[in-house]
Amino acid sequence: FLFGKLTQEFYRKKIFRDHKTNHPATQNIVMAALQTTLEQTLHFGESASNELNLFIQCFKPMTEKTASGLKLLKNGFRLADPNGNGMCSLAELDCFVKTQLLSIYPENQGKVAKELYKYYRPCYIRAYNDAKDYKKDDGTVIAGTEDCTADDFVSKGEFRLFCAYLCIYAAMFDGFSKIDGYGAGKEGDDRKIDLNEWISGFLTVQSYGFIGLANIDSVETATEVFNLMDKNGGGVVMLDEWCTYIKNTEIEASTPLGMMLNLDE
Repeated sequence: FLFGKLTQEFYRKKIFRDHKTNHPATQNIVMAALQTTLEQTLHFGESASNELNLFIQCFKPMTEKTASGLKLLKNGFRLADPNGNGMCSLAELDCFVKTQLLSIYPENQGKVAKELYKYYRPCYIRAYNDAKDYKKDDGTVIAGTEDCTADDFVSKGEFRLFCAYLCIYAAMFDGFSKIDGYGAGKEGDDRKIDLNEWISGFLTVQSYGFIGLANIDSVETATEVFNLMDKNGGGVVMLDEWCTYIKNTEIEASTPLGMMLNLDE
C-alpha cells in the first residue's frame, strides 16, 4: 500500500475497530484497498481541469513508495521543515507548497506556479488538519511552546499523507469551482453553490471518481444530493460542506479513498 508503515495488520485492526466487525466482506474491502495502486487512488478522471493536473504533478510523486518517490519525499520534508525540528506548522507547509510549485514551474517568473498556489490555497488547511491527526498524540506539550502538542503539527511520519491529502482536497476544490459561478473563472464565483448552479453543472463533476458525485442521473436526484450537502439548510453549499459530503460518502462506502481519508479519525 502507498503509505510505508501502514502494514496490512495495522489496516485490519483499524478498519475492524471502526466497523466493529470481523465480517469476511469487511476483510475483502480492506484487502482490496491494500492492493489498490496509487495511480488508481489519486486519479481524478476526465472532469479534472488542466490546473488540477499541473498541481497534482508537483505532489503526487512524493506519495509514491519507490526509490525516487522516497527521495522526493525526503527532500520535500526538508523544504517544509526549515528549522529541522521534525514538525511542520501550517505556515511552513503553506510556504512549502509555494516553493515546490515554483521549483517545478519556474518559467515566466513563476507565473503558473503563483496562480496555482493562489487558486488551490483553500485546500492546504484541509490537508494539514487531516494529516496532523494521523499519529497518536499523548498530550505532551512540546518544549518551547505554551500548549502545543503533536496534533498541532504535521510530523515527518505524516508528511507523505499530507501530500496525498493535498491532491485529494485540490480535486474536491477543483470540482467545487467548476460548479461555483457556473464555471471556473467566470463572474459570479462567490465560494458557495446555490441549487441553480448545482443543477446546471452536476454532470460536469461526475468523472472525478468521487462516489458522492457519480451516477447522479436526474434533476430530482441532483436536488436530493444538494440537500444532503447543505447540512445547515441555508440554501447554499459552502466549500466546507462540499468537502465534508465527499469525504463522508467515501468513508461510508469504504472505498480506498475513503479509507485513506479516514486515517485522521
